[in-house]
Amino acid sequence: MSFLSIINEAKGSKVFSSKEGTRGKGRSGTVKSTKSRVKEYDSIMTALRLGTYGDIFTTDGSDRLYVITKRKWGDDPEQVVGNKVAKGFTPGSATPSADYPSILKHSMRTKMRYRKSVGKSVRDKYGKRIKQK
Repeated sequence: MSFLSIINEAKGSKVFSSKEGTRGKGRSGTVKSTKSRVKEYDSIMTALRLGTYGDIFTTDGSDRLYVITKRKWGDDPEQVVGNKVAKGFTPGSATPSADYPSILKHSMRTKMRYRKSVGKSVRDKYGKRIKQK
């Protein structure tokens, strides 16, 4: 057995593959550019546990982007951690827009509303809003 055949055999197996190489791929198997901009979690519940209000995230198997926001309605305890829920943005839907600038704007408005401190540049760009409780 030559050295070259050992390497070719190893490439065919899972020796050189990694789980990270498959992350960010949608259902069709292609990498989505919007998914590469945000943090990816294994599940929505993990993201809600680890994230804060206004964070944008996605999950490995979905084409959607989510923003963590405060729960204001509903009583389903399955997708709630504390008082945080995930608002989903589906590509191709009309309301709300799933364009990345629209999602980013929603995220920034959520940060201004629920986080304790937001930088001056964020307030100047996305509007000055009084924190509501």
